[in-house]
Amino acid sequence: MKKLFVILGLSLILGSAFANTAQAYSTEGAMYYNEGLDLYSRGEYSKAIQSFKTAIEKDADFVDAYYNLGALYEYLKSYQSAISCFSKINQLDPNDSETIIKLAELYYKVGNNERALFYVTKIKDTDEFYGRAKNLKNQIVVAQQKAAAKSSLANVNKAIETNKKIIDKFSGPTGLAMNSQGVLFVASFTDNSIYKIMPNGETQLYTKSTLLGGPIGLAFDAADNLYVANYTKNNILKINKAGQIYTFMSNITNPYYLIIKDNNMYITEQGNNTVIRYKLY
Repeated sequence: MKKLFVILGLSLILGSAFANTAQAYSTEGAMYYNEGLDLYSRGEYSKAIQSFKTAIEKDADFVDAYYNLGALYEYLKSYQSAISCFSKINQLDPNDSETIIKLAELYYKVGNNERALFYVTKIKDTDEFYGRAKNLKNQIVVAQQKAAAKSSLANVNKAIETNKKIIDKFSGPTGLAMNSQGVLFVASFTDNSIYKIMPNGETQLYTKSTLLGGPIGLAFDAADNLYVANYTKNNILKINKAGQIYTFMSNITNPYYLIIKDNNMYITEQGNNTVIRYKLY
C-alpha cells in the first residue's frame, strides 16, 4: 500500500508543511487513521476498515484515509468498494495519475474494460505510470478480442442449434446420397434397409430387401439409379428408378464407400485395401 504510514506529531506537521492547505487533516481524523494503520498491521482488517471510515467521517477530504481504505478493499478483493474509494480521491485530485491507474486496474479486474480504457488513456506517455498503463491497455485489448471471439462462437453455435434438425428413425445409419430431385437416401446398416428423407423432412422406408446385407456406401448415377455398397454380402447392388433391386457387381470384399463421377464408379474395397474403378457406360 502506497500510503500506509503512521502520522506522528500531526500538529507539528500541520504547523509547518501543511498550514493553511487543503491537506491539513484534522487531529481527530488522524487519530482514527493511525488506529486503522495499527489494526491493519495486526491483521485486524475489519476493524481497520472501520477506523479508516471514521477518519473520513471526521475529515471528508482525508485522501490518505481514502487511499488506504481502497487499498485494503482491493487486498480483500472487494473491488467495487475499492473503486468507490479511489473515485473519491479522483474527485478531490483529478490529476493524480496513481489514482487514475488504480481505477483503470480495478475496473479491469471487475471486467469493465470500457471503463478501464477510459482511465488508462488518461495516462500520458511522459507520466511515470505510462509503462504500467501501456501494459494494462494491451491486456484490455487482448481481453476484448477474446470476448469478441467468444461472442462470435456463441452466435455460431446458436445458429447451428437453430438450424439443426435431428431425424432419428434409423438403426445404424451409414451412407448418404441425394438424387436429382433433392431426396436424401440413408443406408441403415443394422436393419438392412434404406430410407429416404423428402425435401419437407418426411422420412419414408425406401426398401428393405433380403438382398441387402450391411449397406454402407450409396451413390446415384446420372439417371438416378442408386448403387449400394453391400458390406457383409460382398457385392454392389443397383436399385433402378422403379425400385427394382438386383446384384450389379459381385466378389467385392467388404465394399465401403461409393463415388460416381463422369460415368466412373469408385469403390473402396476394405477387405483387400484397394479402390476399384468401374466404368458404368
